[in-house]
Amino acid sequence: MKKSILVLALLFIFACGFSQNKLPIFVGFQPSVTVEKFYDKGEFDINIIPLVVEFPIAKRIDFRFANVANYHFGGNNKFSDIGFQILTPIFFKKKNERDFRSYGFYASPVLGLGYNFRDNHYTATFALELGYLFETKKRFTLTLGIQLGGSYLINENSESEWVQHFGFKINLGFWLR
Repeated sequence: MKKSILVLALLFIFACGFSQNKLPIFVGFQPSVTVEKFYDKGEFDINIIPLVVEFPIAKRIDFRFANVANYHFGGNNKFSDIGFQILTPIFFKKKNERDFRSYGFYASPVLGLGYNFRDNHYTATFALELGYLFETKKRFTLTLGIQLGGSYLINENSESEWVQHFGFKINLGFWLR
C-alpha cells in the first residue's frame, strides 16, 4: 500500500509536468546522506534513488518533488525509508513569463511524508528551505538549499514524538526545455 501511494504520486507529478508544451522542466538528482541523533556512531542512510523534478507554476513560484528511498549502513544494513518531499519555491525575483526557467534566491515551505521500515514509524516533516537556484544559459544547473524545521514521528511501537529537522540540499540536473 505504501509503495503504491508513492508510485501514484510520482506518476501524477510527471503527468502534470510533462503535459505542458512550453513549460521548462528540471530533472535531476538530490544526493543525500542522513545521520540521526539516535543512530550509533558510524550509522547513516543514503538516498539510493535521489530523483528531483521541478517546474514553474507561476511567475514567482515553482513546484518541486523529491523522492526518498534510503538504505541504512551500519548496524543492520538494509532498506530503511521510503517517502517524498514536496516544495513550492517562491523566488524573490519575479520572471517576465511563467514559461521561463526559474533562478535566484528562494524560500520554500517543505512537506515531507514517509515511512521508516527500520524503526517502524511514519514521518511527517514540516520545514522551511532557503536556497539559490543558479541561472544557466545551457541546460545543466544546480540548487543549494538549507532546510530547518521539525518532523513528527508516529511510532508504531512507542510514543509519537517531535524531532528537529535539518538538511543541506544539493540538486544537480538539467532543464529539459
